[in-house]
Amino acid sequence: MKRYHDLDALRAIAMSLGIALHAFVLQVPDPFWPVQGEFVRTLPIEKNPYAYAVAFIHGFRMPLFFLLSGFFAAMMLQRRGMKGLLLHRLKRIGLPLLVGTVTIVPCTIWLFVPGGFELWAWPIVWIYAGFAHLWFLWYLLLIAIGYGLVAALGIRFSHGVFWLLLPCVLGPQLFMGNDSFGADPPADGVLPEAKLLAYYVVFFLCGVFVYQRSIAIRHWWSVFLPMAIVIFPVALVLMAIPANLLGVSPELKHLTVKVLQVAFAWLMCFGLMGLFRWIASGERFWIRYMSDASYWMYLAHLPLIVFAQMLTLDWTVNAHLMMFVICAGALAVLLLSYETCVRYTLVGTMLNGPRVRRKVTA
Repeated sequence: MKRYHDLDALRAIAMSLGIALHAFVLQVPDPFWPVQGEFVRTLPIEKNPYAYAVAFIHGFRMPLFFLLSGFFAAMMLQRRGMKGLLLHRLKRIGLPLLVGTVTIVPCTIWLFVPGGFELWAWPIVWIYAGFAHLWFLWYLLLIAIGYGLVAALGIRFSHGVFWLLLPCVLGPQLFMGNDSFGADPPADGVLPEAKLLAYYVVFFLCGVFVYQRSIAIRHWWSVFLPMAIVIFPVALVLMAIPANLLGVSPELKHLTVKVLQVAFAWLMCFGLMGLFRWIASGERFWIRYMSDASYWMYLAHLPLIVFAQMLTLDWTVNAHLMMFVICAGALAVLLLSYETCVRYTLVGTMLNGPRVRRKVTA
């Protein structure tokens, strides 16, 4: 069975960027974040480099993740059938979500609630607070189950008409707010939002389409990525300028900005797929290892990141150095915990299947 080492590496990058994004939020104005860094107090948003970094990552990371998830779901369906796909997704997504909801999520939300909360109140807190950073597993599980049911009806996504999925994402994007670049963050609570569910369904189905149509992004990545990098600042500038100063209606400005955001997401997704096909298509142990580790690292990272931000907040050092220490320290702890406490245990089997220690021969 063919293994897509390039997409394994890209999936690991998408997960790791989520860790960096939550670390960078320390320096970005966010009324819900429990810690506010130096740049929040001293720099206007237009001069804050971390605000641009957060917007850039957020603009494509989750779309890329759901696109890859659709690709691998279509591959799983072909190899194991509908029953095998649904069982696999329940084990690899549903079970970690369930376990994380009663372990990682309470620790995370406790850090965000002033004064914390009593353990007995967790079910009530969970209903109102939701899944924290594990929300994407809930959405992905629902989408994967829906895809399995659709596939059971014999519907395939290999016809050329499904290129129309690309502009279709503009529909839910138009219902997103004007304050953030890309998709809105999920609202609190356990019920999925229709606009976000529709948004990520499109990227998921596009991944299915890419697999079933055997689309390979090759040299076009060198065109797609520069185009995305050009679109990004243009969209941010248009977001910041009032419609009356642009001489257009608010509706036209809103449409233009959303079209640019959608174009940025697609160009980054396909551009990165092409780039990684070029640089990471060969089999490498460390890529496979990081792909496995990235799942655990993302699930466990948020309470660790927030705790590290609280510990370092009063340090009288350069803000960039502090961000480096937070990111590097968190990654080191997460990798060490994966190797010693997760990879060869029941937790590792739950996340990635059983792994066997490599034997060192003399």
